[in-house]
Amino acid sequence: MSYQIDRAAVIGAGVMGAGIAAHLANRGLEVLLLDRLPEGRQSAENLPDEQRNAIAENALRQLQKARHPVFTCNASRSRISCGNTSEDLARIKDYDWVIETIIEDLPTKMDLYREIEKHRGPDCIVSTNTSGLPLIQISQGFSENLGQHFLGTHFFNPPTYVRLIELIPGPDTAPELISFMREFCRETLDKRPLVVKDTPNFICNRLAIATVLNAFRLSRKRGLTVEEVDALSGRALGRMQSAIFATSDAVGLDTVCHVIRNLYANAPDDENREAFQVPDFARKMLADQLLGEKSGGGFYKRLKQPDGSIKELALDLDTMEYREKVDPLFPCLLAAKKLDKPVEQVQALINGRDPGSEFAWELLAADLVYAAHRVGEIADTIVDIDQAMKWGYTWRLGPFECWDAIGLAQSVERMKNDGRSIPARIEKMLAEGCESFYTYRQGIKHYFDFRSDSYQPV
Repeated sequence: MSYQIDRAAVIGAGVMGAGIAAHLANRGLEVLLLDRLPEGRQSAENLPDEQRNAIAENALRQLQKARHPVFTCNASRSRISCGNTSEDLARIKDYDWVIETIIEDLPTKMDLYREIEKHRGPDCIVSTNTSGLPLIQISQGFSENLGQHFLGTHFFNPPTYVRLIELIPGPDTAPELISFMREFCRETLDKRPLVVKDTPNFICNRLAIATVLNAFRLSRKRGLTVEEVDALSGRALGRMQSAIFATSDAVGLDTVCHVIRNLYANAPDDENREAFQVPDFARKMLADQLLGEKSGGGFYKRLKQPDGSIKELALDLDTMEYREKVDPLFPCLLAAKKLDKPVEQVQALINGRDPGSEFAWELLAADLVYAAHRVGEIADTIVDIDQAMKWGYTWRLGPFECWDAIGLAQSVERMKNDGRSIPARIEKMLAEGCESFYTYRQGIKHYFDFRSDSYQPV
């Protein structure tokens, strides 16, 4: 079976949908961007032309106001046409690829797919950009043809900048379609594709949300401020600069909490399941619409002063009031900032003797153990997990690279002294004399493969 993609239709003009449309247009595809009619309208009858496609059109206008450029040139913007799902869904018959990016609600998605199936051509590829809903649930009731042409294509925000795309086969996806999409995403879309398992929240969001919840919990346990947590869980820990709370503001707290609830609902066998709960302070923020950048304030808030300067505020999680942002001054942070290499910075951060170092170690230890439990469930190899976190969340070190950086045997001993349970596969690995996840043999990089309990070439 041969596949070809020259034209794509994106259904759902939210932040992700519009961003995906822009990226596809930048890469030379003709794109149709569809969304519903304006709020409260069930029909386009008697609706002025300028209002029919207002949601999709406005989404593109907002993209053009973004802080960082979204379109590479005017020609890219001109390759996108807008429409609405009430009048224009039948147009997808002329498109090679349909991408669904609507609300993360299973019944709503399934209703849309019933309509897509009526109009798509027999060779049309259909994908969902769901960030965590199982494809096996979404594809219930699909025809054989649609099932073979259906997969998950999980882009990351912003799609025009983040290179990772997770490709998720559905229960009936044709293997040759996955091969085609991997090549297409790499060569045409300039993405770094990873084929991942159909598990809740896939790789990146599964590990990231566990980290977020660990940080939320520890911030309250240790009485740390949002600035302190972000400084201790960001670049100095081998991860992304914006870290926990700032990233939540960028993504939107409502989205973060939705992913938390989705994980709780769909991962009943996860050993940490009972920790997948929205904390009280986040519930209050949701009620007060403190969602982050989309609402004008979340864990942080920026106020423009009369002289044109910007005053940065941070939310006090004890009083739930804003105050001036304060730069953390933990000795472990100051020591890490004097170093250049991520490996050295992580070591300095967790080996200090101050409350910041204690937080960083407890967070890192929990994250590493959780990642070790997920090998085989969310991905076959540690390489896929490390690459996913680096490509999708711009971590400087993947979790297993980071574990090597702090010393596997030494850190496991420290975890045991803390009373932490060690995954059996790690105990077995160490017992067999394997004291690192990565090693070089005859100049070739190898990784420890838990399937064969041996080192294999990367």
